[in-house]
Amino acid sequence: MSEIRLDVDLRHPPDVVWQALTEQPLLARWFMLTDLSPEAGSRFQLLPEDLPGLPNAVDGEVIEAIPARRLAMRWQGEQLHSKVIWELAPTPAGCRLVVTQTGFLGLRGSARRRALVSTYKRLFEVRLPAVLDGVVPPSPPRLAGVAPAGPDRRRQLLAVLAAALLVALVGALVANLPAKTSEPAVAQTGDSGGPAAALTTATSAPVSAAPRRTPGAQTAPPSSGPAATPPASSAPARTPEGTTAAEPTARYSTVSVGALALSYRGEVVVDHGGDAWTVTITVPLLAVVTGVDGPAPNQSGTTVTFAGSGAAGRLVFDVKLNALAPTKPSSCHIGTTPCAGL
Repeated sequence: MSEIRLDVDLRHPPDVVWQALTEQPLLARWFMLTDLSPEAGSRFQLLPEDLPGLPNAVDGEVIEAIPARRLAMRWQGEQLHSKVIWELAPTPAGCRLVVTQTGFLGLRGSARRRALVSTYKRLFEVRLPAVLDGVVPPSPPRLAGVAPAGPDRRRQLLAVLAAALLVALVGALVANLPAKTSEPAVAQTGDSGGPAAALTTATSAPVSAAPRRTPGAQTAPPSSGPAATPPASSAPARTPEGTTAAEPTARYSTVSVGALALSYRGEVVVDHGGDAWTVTITVPLLAVVTGVDGPAPNQSGTTVTFAGSGAAGRLVFDVKLNALAPTKPSSCHIGTTPCAGL
């Protein structure tokens, strides 16, 4: 019989921490992929990835679920039969999470216990607080002698925070809408036939072409009749090579696929990006995208954007909760150009 206990002090109220402990999209971000539902008698499965002490899938059953207070489970797997309890208690700065696990951990129970303690410290003390900070800002420390907010006051604060998050989400969606662009710029070449000296938009007023002066040449006398003004050319000027700037290009590839194809790791290599570029991918509803290497992802629903710069670049990302979907994005673009490889 082995026992594990871990006490974690968090800067968030119990009801917010309860969401991170029981909602599947949040669990996938800090814990592991699971279909857990916080209802007594419900069964679920845990799909760990690269977690010491949990090398294989775990079958679970919820024994007891008291919202914002206690979640008791039974875990069974390869050489594993244990009872796991997550308990929450309010504190002046937020709440305390107590994690306990008792039961059989296999023939090498002591070694597995050490591995699980290290894994739980990383999950509950590092990754869980990071996800909680993304859900709601940490609670400020309370002054001595000030009574904590009551249930009604707390619900009001949560309602205000939820409204603020909704406004921020709508703002992000509006900011990501494609803007109406102007007509392509017209390049004007100098006398030497070198690079264009200035760029003007197609909506600029036409400019009359003036005759060039050659050193040593005499200027022709003015005509007695009205001066003839050559008409402005309606065709846009071309670059010296007769080509336009190359569109940014990128190539997508799937690096690896997780258990049961519920997750995968993707890679986008930017071949030509320029000063700044944006890669946009589309994933299934409820899928969660996390960054591994390169620009951080900015997810809004099923649309995820990566903003980078430079003529070349590389970004690697993980897609989790990819249920009933191919192990690649449904679309990938750099700017408006589709990524190769899809």
